[in-house]
Amino acid sequence: MPRPILAPTTPLAATPMYAHAELVIRFEELLEKLSLFAGLLSRSTLPLWVPLTEQELSANLDSRQKAITLYCDLWHQDHGDGRRTRSCHGLIAADAQLLTAAEDVNQAKTAFRILLAEFKEETTTLLETLGQRSQAVREALGSKGLARLHLKQCYRLIPVVERQPLRVGLNWYTSGRSIKRISVDQAQQLLLRMGVDKTHVQLQLDKLNRLNSDCPLAQIQPQAPLMRANLRYQKAPLRQAMNLSLPLLFAYDPQQPFPEHNTPSLAPQMERLRQIRSDSRIDPEPFLPSLRIHLYR
Repeated sequence: MPRPILAPTTPLAATPMYAHAELVIRFEELLEKLSLFAGLLSRSTLPLWVPLTEQELSANLDSRQKAITLYCDLWHQDHGDGRRTRSCHGLIAADAQLLTAAEDVNQAKTAFRILLAEFKEETTTLLETLGQRSQAVREALGSKGLARLHLKQCYRLIPVVERQPLRVGLNWYTSGRSIKRISVDQAQQLLLRMGVDKTHVQLQLDKLNRLNSDCPLAQIQPQAPLMRANLRYQKAPLRQAMNLSLPLLFAYDPQQPFPEHNTPSLAPQMERLRQIRSDSRIDPEPFLPSLRIHLYR
């Protein structure tokens, strides 16, 4: 169950009180929309498939209740990595009323995300560092009893399609990575923030100083595994692909059977090592290990 919103404590100095109040209003709207959506889903008798773990099966957990818990999961748990989201794939047939309720939830999520982004932007004129800006957001949320809100889980939308697929292919995608091109000067500033008194930082600064100032660098960030869904339909457009961190709601057609689907594991398998491509433009050996920065070949 969502945690109750607590009474305000000490407001954040230099931040207008109306900003705090607006955060609560938007969040209360989100909780209201989620409650309506969860109630409709709990009363639905349409078919669904949401895989259960062995522990959930042993505890006789209902797949529908698991889906509701996932959709309403907005809070940090006492233990665990707060950077990761709790997710599960699945397929849920929905009538028009449930689809509308899901879209209302998504609109409320988007409104809350936009408001919080505006708040972060406003604090940049008052505070100097990224850490302080993060602290400002924590204090603003904490003053309203929302300090343990898991923003990534709060922002993610309920996946919805307005048609019933014939088949859904589900596969873990584990080899994703983001590559950001940065300059020598930017890399130097990142290292300096880590502290020049540290030996490993000084060694990397020395390596960096031997490069030309216009030498391009690549900062690589491995991405968390994600579930990819490939949908096939009876009528054009025939195919659609999307990422799934929550069970997919689709418009139920009683004239069609429940979509065919495979049953991948609930967690990704260990990624096997892939052979480095001979034409790769990036040196596989990190040049600045502390920053995951590589040289271009």
